Amino acid sequence: MSRFSLLLLLTAPLLGCAAASSAQRTEAPPTATATSTTGITSRAELDALTIPALPDWVDKYAGPNEEERRFFNISRLMERFQLARVQAVELQNHYRDLIRSQPAPAPVDAFNTALERVRRGELESRLQPEALGKARFIAVFDLDETLLSQYYPAQVGEACHDLAIPRKEGVRYVKLVPGWQQAFERIQALGGAIVLFSANVDAPTLELLANWKLGGVPLTEHPAIAGILTNSYLVLQEKSEGVSDPKKGNPVREPSKDLRVFDETLRRVIIVDDNPTRLFQMRNARIFKKFEAESFCTTSDPALRRAFEQALPTVVQELEDSVRDMDARGVPFAEAYLPYTSLGQVTVQFLVDSGGFDRARAIEYVRRNPKVVDPRY
Repeated sequence: MSRFSLLLLLTAPLLGCAAASSAQRTEAPPTATATSTTGITSRAELDALTIPALPDWVDKYAGPNEEERRFFNISRLMERFQLARVQAVELQNHYRDLIRSQPAPAPVDAFNTALERVRRGELESRLQPEALGKARFIAVFDLDETLLSQYYPAQVGEACHDLAIPRKEGVRYVKLVPGWQQAFERIQALGGAIVLFSANVDAPTLELLANWKLGGVPLTEHPAIAGILTNSYLVLQEKSEGVSDPKKGNPVREPSKDLRVFDETLRRVIIVDDNPTRLFQMRNARIFKKFEAESFCTTSDPALRRAFEQALPTVVQELEDSVRDMDARGVPFAEAYLPYTSLGQVTVQFLVDSGGFDRARAIEYVRRNPKVVDPRY
């Protein structure tokens, strides 16, 4: 079976649900041909599939090339071209790659080429649909300041690094968060899948991961890594997306990581990330204290150093505890992990501070009563 056939097999139920529900919720743009799934023929059609660009003054990532900043309405791509979400987001990535190439094709041609690529099953993200589909849970990890810290020697010195990567501007040193290897191995042992998702661009991210090895195998090639996503996979979302009443929509204005790419239901996936401004599914987000080489390598405070050393092992303990609860009660993993998420922690702390609960009892209460956790900030 080809990789593309496998992808379609695993995502077929999602395709059907996405097409049916989107048809009820979203009107096709007047310039788009709702029944055509073969590509586009005009710039007007491309614009109709695009989320309007934010003004430069509110977009800190604005650059000189307007096309590089194009974000597609993912739900509209899914509906019109009968794509799974992973394919729609991959289309955006391929489009960005093509537009940034030299010489760049015309935007309409770039879109159609990107569409052809995803139809052929070309996943530059290295996502493994089979591994994700079989996993008991999916742990998505941010890279910079979560799993690692990058720096130049003038900032920290050369003695503290784990990796040294030559760059034009000088050697770039990398300090890996303590306990990362044990965390990866334990997640595998628990039946989980690991995905890496960086907001950085392709080249430096893939170069770093090619130098970072687990058991002698670069992470870019390691079977334990079920996907590697970068900046071009970040999404925006219009407030009308996915809802029948636009007043109840959830606009995403900052380029963000959408966990539905890995699990459309959000029942088996969590993300560990230091930057909540890149996230919008906060019931699935475990916020991590920034790991910075300068703080870790130069501190003379043993308590602070120990806290850095125990940060990732603590996340692993939470995963283990949640898997036990999932098995004991027969609930989805994300529900078992809810007390440790960003929104779950707000409720846990509320119960401790105002309800007279100790922490263990507050965690148990949240698990038994998940509706007490706010749906969003």
